Amino acid sequence: MSELGQNLQRLRIKRLVLQIHDPAFPSTADEDVGRGSPNSHGAAEFIGFLQGLGFNGVQFGPQGQTARSTPCPYDGRLFPHDFRSVALKPLVEDSYWRGILSRGTLEGIVEGRPDGTYRTHHEYAWDEVSAAMDEAFACFLARGEGQAEVDLDFAAFCAGNDSWLAKNGSGVVDAKAAFPQFVLDRQRRVLRSRFPELSFYGDLQIGMSRDDAQEFASLFHPDYLMGAPPSRTNPEGQPWGYAVFHPEQIESGNAQAFLRRRVQRMLSGFDGVRIDHPHGMVCPWVYRRDVEPPHVGVRSGSRLHESPNVVDHPGLADFAIATTDQLDQSGEPFGEGWVTELTDKQVRRYSVLIDVVLDCVREAGGDPTSDVACEVLSTLPYPLRRVMEHHGLGRFRVVQKAKLDTPEDVYRIEQACSNDWIMMGNHDTPPIWMLARGWCDGRRGHDWGEYLADRLLIPEASRAAFVRQVSSDPGELVHALFAAILASNAQHVSVFFTDLLGMSGFYNSPGVVNDTNWTLRVPPDFAVLYEQRCREGRALDVARCARVAVEALGRHG
Repeated sequence: MSELGQNLQRLRIKRLVLQIHDPAFPSTADEDVGRGSPNSHGAAEFIGFLQGLGFNGVQFGPQGQTARSTPCPYDGRLFPHDFRSVALKPLVEDSYWRGILSRGTLEGIVEGRPDGTYRTHHEYAWDEVSAAMDEAFACFLARGEGQAEVDLDFAAFCAGNDSWLAKNGSGVVDAKAAFPQFVLDRQRRVLRSRFPELSFYGDLQIGMSRDDAQEFASLFHPDYLMGAPPSRTNPEGQPWGYAVFHPEQIESGNAQAFLRRRVQRMLSGFDGVRIDHPHGMVCPWVYRRDVEPPHVGVRSGSRLHESPNVVDHPGLADFAIATTDQLDQSGEPFGEGWVTELTDKQVRRYSVLIDVVLDCVREAGGDPTSDVACEVLSTLPYPLRRVMEHHGLGRFRVVQKAKLDTPEDVYRIEQACSNDWIMMGNHDTPPIWMLARGWCDGRRGHDWGEYLADRLLIPEASRAAFVRQVSSDPGELVHALFAAILASNAQHVSVFFTDLLGMSGFYNSPGVVNDTNWTLRVPPDFAVLYEQRCREGRALDVARCARVAVEALGRHG
């Protein structure tokens, strides 16, 4: 075992996971269609690079198909995956695919790609990969073989996935629409076989596309939509406009059956899941769809199962799990303390949808305490807290958001418990390297230096020099911060790809629609850039941080 592996063991780190969405993967020069794919040669090189750095898991983004002009993956379909994640080069070169795509087609797409390998060109990739898949399917049919391995596998895939491939219960599978899904399924299996020691995590987004909301409308409440209430992260709330399960469909078991199909579909390509906003499965914040504008509606919303007597939402009383005497009505309905107590029976009722996810992970051979990550950020309502405690699930600790003058702040490193997931940032936060430069230019650099000196148990004789160095050098601050994360009680550590590689661009600015959100990519020369930046202290040297964390652990005794 490497020195880094030994140090991670000493630090009791179970999962060291890199977060990256499909379009952000790098491509080699002869396969780049303007968008990354985890199934490409460039992605395989990058994943191998991650494994060499000590990572034992990769956290992917949502896989669902989005519209041509919709780059946000959290608005994607629930069952069909995005065909733009098909890697075209294997269709040209791998013998399994029987040459169903011409080399000339691939070369033409690569040559016509818009400039800029650091950015995703979503619409170009949509048009070109769509046309390439049409060509590949036509060639697949024209071969007329029928009994080759690929033909038999395709027939088996269609038969095994007809529950979602066949529309409206017809039992008839559209082979042309199913073919890209089959290719993605095959390529994901190849990827997983190539890296058997890595855990791959899917992203179970709480939202869905309008197409899904319409197709499965009978499962959802006709008058209410799901959003995010006012919070520390978003004081105005967020009117997501997502469909929410009708409580009657949960009571009947129809919602659970639907969710089971969805999670099983996800786990056909992954080992575990990130539950996006688990509040939506336990205690969703809902607002009336007929209130305009939506941002007004979401602020005046309520929780679906905690509204036995909310004047503005009398129709929710029948769906309440918490009773009136279990509420602190002196506070706000969206507050963590709105519900003050619950019986074990009530907790089990709140837990029915989360139970489905955990059961599916167990059935697939996973361990929910490490293979299910719950994206709980600043707000943890009492019902969700009870459900997570019941199952031994941890929350997210996004350390860059920590309030250094508030000892009880949920994002502080010392608040982390063993089952939590701790990270410097994620796809919705500013890159840590940009923040560190700003901190070091102002007072916050000194505050972080003092805080990290405490966390790393820096000896008194060295403390002043440590604080000066960390507060004046962004690279030293980032490395001390990550070392403190590794030395924390949390056994699950996550790193967003920009923070690993020393990139300063935003991947996504929440609530903003522009031409750069969801477009940042890993550069094709990532290995050379990473080595150079590590030498200069401008990229995250994981091994160095682990050594510092072990030293701190030794000082702790």
